[in-house]
Amino acid sequence: MDRRDRERIDYYCERVVPKIDITKLFPKLLENKVYNRDDVNIEIWKKSLREQDTVKDIFLTIKTRGPNAFKNLLLSLRQSNHGNIADMLEGKSISSNNIVSLSKSINNITISQLKEHNNNASSSNERQEESMDHIVWSDKPLTIKLSKATRFLDREPCAIQRYPMRSKPRGLVLVISNIYYDSPTEIPRFSAKHDEANLEELFKQMGFEVVTHRNLTGQQIKEAVRTFSKRKDLEKVDSCFVFITSHGTEDKMNNSEIQGTDYQENAPATYEKVLCSDIYDYFTAEACPQLAEKPKIFVFQLCRGKKVQKPVAQSRVSIDSFAFANTNKDECVRRLTTRKYSDMLIVQSTLPGHVAYRDKITGSWFIQILCKVFMTCACTEHIQDLFSMIDAQLKYIRTLDNECQTSTVESMGFNKHCYLHPGLYEEDLLD
Repeated sequence: MDRRDRERIDYYCERVVPKIDITKLFPKLLENKVYNRDDVNIEIWKKSLREQDTVKDIFLTIKTRGPNAFKNLLLSLRQSNHGNIADMLEGKSISSNNIVSLSKSINNITISQLKEHNNNASSSNERQEESMDHIVWSDKPLTIKLSKATRFLDREPCAIQRYPMRSKPRGLVLVISNIYYDSPTEIPRFSAKHDEANLEELFKQMGFEVVTHRNLTGQQIKEAVRTFSKRKDLEKVDSCFVFITSHGTEDKMNNSEIQGTDYQENAPATYEKVLCSDIYDYFTAEACPQLAEKPKIFVFQLCRGKKVQKPVAQSRVSIDSFAFANTNKDECVRRLTTRKYSDMLIVQSTLPGHVAYRDKITGSWFIQILCKVFMTCACTEHIQDLFSMIDAQLKYIRTLDNECQTSTVESMGFNKHCYLHPGLYEEDLLD
């Protein structure tokens, strides 16, 4: 099945499944050979055919049923009195509420949820808060076009404190991209150049100063990060970002390892091993006092092992609950000290031990979505919500082998909201 047709099925799934009369549609799916009558799933589905989870599974499984499955799905929908759903999947009945059609590229994000903020009313009916709904992929690299902030959000009353974020530049950004490797077994990451270019352009438009490095050995990665962490001008800015896009792996102790350009599977003793933890160790309050109590965000776009993740059909997942243990330890408040590890957000594009995916033409899944979410929504949303929105988009993407990816975000004392206020400065409000 064509990639765009799979995306249409994913995109409209939650909207159309409740509207499907499966008792009418399913016979037509068999008649039009979307599913063979000896399909192993049929007996399972028949046990709970009318349940919405079953209907959803039937609808999504169509993506794996060959090049003609989408065309025959549309035929089956029309023959079973679901013509409106067929029109929707074909893009023929996009209402005014669906601002962008599915034929648009990633440069045009579809927006279906409009959020109201009580303290952000506007006299114009056109002013609306937008949230990301679903990104449709393009065969061309993303073009950065920033939505600028119109007001500061870091001093409004809130139960959760907010990091000050008004400096000019807003912060410093380090981007390290490894594309070519010395070892012939390490495939060049050609499309990573688009990740690098998009990150640089995005953060420059947002008001950050960006430092980029490309094709660094393990030792050079450590040296570049160490040098960056010692910059005096970190004292004058309100934040710091570090991005590393590279091949990666998992060491024998299950630590996530960044592969320098001189990495080899059987590395010689002279090779400088680089762990993700080595990177943020340069930015503790002790090692980098210039950034003490300021937000520091580290983003790693790399594989963390060789495991692949397959999606599951179940839509409901139960987990064990746990209780917080009470503690009677005395608390000692020391106002003149700060924690060594604090105000850090560690973002990984994939799960521990798993691979991370990259489009060979446009760049990595995660960085493309990150750039789109930041340029569209950073004007109104804080960092933690932005990364939640990124993973909400990431969950839709599949490889041709139906493999998927889950990002992780670890907070180390990152206990305030961080609004970046892209493109907005205090002098702008004085005019």
